[in-house]
Amino acid sequence: MKSAIRLHQNPMKSASFRVLKAPDVPSVLIELGFVSNKVDLKSLTSPEWRGRTTDAIVDAVETYFNTRAAVTSQN
Repeated sequence: MKSAIRLHQNPMKSASFRVLKAPDVPSVLIELGFVSNKVDLKSLTSPEWRGRTTDAIVDAVETYFNTRAAVTSQN
């Protein structure tokens, strides 16, 4: 995603997110910005930014599953 959008330099690495509670089910929690931040709001309302971001997320999820499928088929 680094090549598609600007990422925070020091992202929060862990928290008590309830949506990530089931370790046997792959899940993704993506924080794209804050509407109270002018720079983030400009990005969030930009169709071009949303398109790049959506494509980057899809690519990342596909890479995850393709990598897991390749490892599973080798075993």
